[in-house]
Amino acid sequence: METLKFKTDISSNREVGEIAHALKKEVSGIKQCFVDLDSIYNLLIVEGVRIKDSLIVSVLGAHGYNATPLYEE
Repeated sequence: METLKFKTDISSNREVGEIAHALKKEVSGIKQCFVDLDSIYNLLIVEGVRIKDSLIVSVLGAHGYNATPLYEE
C-alpha cells in the first residue's frame, strides 16, 4: 500500500467531500483519502495501490483545485 501526500488549496469540508468522491470515482486503487484542514498545507493524503501522483494532480485540476506532491526523504 502506498501513501501519497499533496499540498492543496482545498479549504472546506464541502470541498473535501467533493474531492474524495471524485478521486474514488476516477482513480482506481484508492483505498482511503482525506484532507487535513488544520495543516498549513491543507494536506491531502491518499492511500492505495498503484496510484500515480500525476493522476491525482490531474483530477484535482479538473475540479478546479491545485495540488503539489510532497515527497518525504
